[in-house]
Amino acid sequence: MSSVRSLHSIARGLTIAALLAALLAPPAAVPSATPRASLPDIEDEVMCTICGTLLELSEAPQADRQRALIRRLIDRGLTKEEIKDRLVAEYGSEVLATPGDEGFDLVAWVVPVLAIALAAGGIGFLAVRRLRQPSTPTAAPSLDAPDASRLDEDMSRYDH
Repeated sequence: MSSVRSLHSIARGLTIAALLAALLAPPAAVPSATPRASLPDIEDEVMCTICGTLLELSEAPQADRQRALIRRLIDRGLTKEEIKDRLVAEYGSEVLATPGDEGFDLVAWVVPVLAIALAAGGIGFLAVRRLRQPSTPTAAPSLDAPDASRLDEDMSRYDH
């Protein structure tokens, strides 16, 4: 019986030691959280500076030069954001297909969000208002005597 208790206490001690070792051990090397940049991933966010279309759609010689520059920067190991920064430095902010986050460009982000929020709020308001209205059946209009007798005659034809 005492040998079973000693085995349990040894097992418990080893478990505690393993947990402490796992908690106090330095973290394992984590691979870079930033994925490697790719041409297709950048092409859909960059404009051709000549024709003003997305780089992925442009067939202009300038678009080919921009793609070659992007490939060289990818080969150097630059991240997507670093490549976009280089393109802005080379061609200006008009090269980016997405609006900036300052000044008038900020309006391009804020207005659609506000419009969607207002529309959703309006729909929600109308839905709640409609659900709260009591549903009372509307009474049929009353008929005067001649109309009532004519209706009875018409209905009696279909009673057969």
